[in-house]
Amino acid sequence: MVLMTSGPYMRNPLFWRNGIPCFSAENEYTRNYEKISQDHLVSFHRDGTNPFIPESMWVAIEDSTIELVEKYAHAGQRILDVGVGMGRLLSRFPELDRYGMDISFGYLDHARTKGIEVCYALIEDMPYEDGYFDVVVCTDVLEHVLDLNLCVRNILRPLKKNGLLFVRTPYREGLESYASSESPYEYVHLRNFDEHALKLLFTRIFRNRVIEHRFTHYSDAKAVEPTLRDLLRRIRGKLRKKSTPPLEINVVVQKL
Repeated sequence: MVLMTSGPYMRNPLFWRNGIPCFSAENEYTRNYEKISQDHLVSFHRDGTNPFIPESMWVAIEDSTIELVEKYAHAGQRILDVGVGMGRLLSRFPELDRYGMDISFGYLDHARTKGIEVCYALIEDMPYEDGYFDVVVCTDVLEHVLDLNLCVRNILRPLKKNGLLFVRTPYREGLESYASSESPYEYVHLRNFDEHALKLLFTRIFRNRVIEHRFTHYSDAKAVEPTLRDLLRRIRGKLRKKSTPPLEINVVVQKL
């Protein structure tokens, strides 16, 4: 066993796999997620696509979070991506000290090629030291977890006081397809969110401060010419109540 007596982790891993420290045992939930990620990676390695979402849409959604991190984070800060995936978001921030956790070995193998220090862990088994990170990012994760309050508590724990948490989730998403017996996966999205649910979660339950929220990728903009898209973006606030709802929402939370 390799002992880890210093660094970001509060305990030694249960085991190592291909140089990745592992703090959770595999179970039905992680195997389900590994299946989802493998279906993604097969498509990615074949032709660079994501079978679950068009690349242009995914880039637009990712960029909405990247813009917020760029707005608030500073060079040299320590950042954790909870649900790092392939490391696409953190790859945009080489000036930060980057860490990522996930429950897909395929994703983690890909992420660490980008200079990200990774580990395998469920959020329920959060392995990092208290207050270790200046910034935590958690995108498209909270809708998946089994125990929301436990996971949010564990995500906040390794964040420094006054540190920032960037959360992104689907916005008012219908869950019918995920509940169907014909779904190829047992666990996918288990709940939905809007700005009010997220504000109540982080301010009333966890007593932190929501600095701002931002919607992303209005589907009514997809077919608009680029010259008009800029105009639409400027007047989006006026159109919001009349347009198709956004696909996702970002919130920036300050830990108090």
